[in-house]
Amino acid sequence: MWQRERKPVVGIFGFSGCAGDQLAVIHMEDELVDFFTSADIKFFHMAQSHQEVDHVDVAVIEGSINTDKQLAELKEIREKADIVVALGTCATHGGIQYLGDNQKEFEERIAHVYGKDGKVPQFSELVGNAQPAEPIHKFIEVDYSIPGCPVAKENFIPIYTKLISGLKPTKYPYPVCVECKFQGNDCFLLHGKYCLGPVTAGGCDACCPTFGVSCVGCFGTYEGANYPSMIAKLVEIGLTEEDAKRKLRMFGGEAVELALRSD
Repeated sequence: MWQRERKPVVGIFGFSGCAGDQLAVIHMEDELVDFFTSADIKFFHMAQSHQEVDHVDVAVIEGSINTDKQLAELKEIREKADIVVALGTCATHGGIQYLGDNQKEFEERIAHVYGKDGKVPQFSELVGNAQPAEPIHKFIEVDYSIPGCPVAKENFIPIYTKLISGLKPTKYPYPVCVECKFQGNDCFLLHGKYCLGPVTAGGCDACCPTFGVSCVGCFGTYEGANYPSMIAKLVEIGLTEEDAKRKLRMFGGEAVELALRSD
C-alpha cells in the first residue's frame, strides 16, 4: 500500500464498451474537484492529455477485452498496478457484447461482416486481431468490481474513497429483490411480469422497480443466483426458455453462461 504522506496514483483505463462508465465519473460534477485533488490521476484519456505511466496504486478499468492488442495492454496495466478495479458491467461480466457466444459463432460473424471468401480477416496492428469479448477477470487478477451500466456515482465514490484511503471495500451480499423490499415495492414476478431482480446483484437501491420498470440485470449477477428457478419462472409468465436465457446473458455474461452449462 502507498505511503500516507503522498497522494495515491490512479489510472483510469478503457477498453471495449460505450465509455459510459468513464463519462459517469466525469459527470459527477459536485465531486469532480475532490476526485482530481484527492489522488494523483496519471492516466485518464477522456479527461486529460496522455501521460506515460510506470506505476499506479489503483487502476480502474472499463470495458471488456476483444482484441489481442487489448489483452496485451491489459496485462501491462496489471503489472504496473497494485490494485485493479473492474468498472462497469462490461469489465465485470463482459457486457452486452459478450452474450455467451462461442468461438465458432464469433468467427462466423467476423468472417461474414469483415472477411473475404468466408475467412476470418487479420486486422492491423493499430486495432489488433478480434476475439470474443470477455470480462477482464478472465485474463488478470481483479481485486474489486463495481458493476452497473453505467456505474452510478453512489456506487463508485464509496469504493474509490476507501481505496485511495488504504481501506478495503465490502460487497453487497444480496440481490436487487432485497432492496425492493427496503423500498416497499410490489413484486413484478408475483403479477406475472418479467423481472431479473432475484438473480441480479444489489447496490442500485432497486431504482428501476421503484419507478415501475422491471430490473433487466444491469448490475450483473448475484453470486447466490438460482438460474434454473429464474428461467422456470420466466417461462411460466410467458417467455420461451431461449428468450429467458438470452435476457439473463444480456448483462450476466460469462457468469450466467458458466452457470447454465453446469446445470
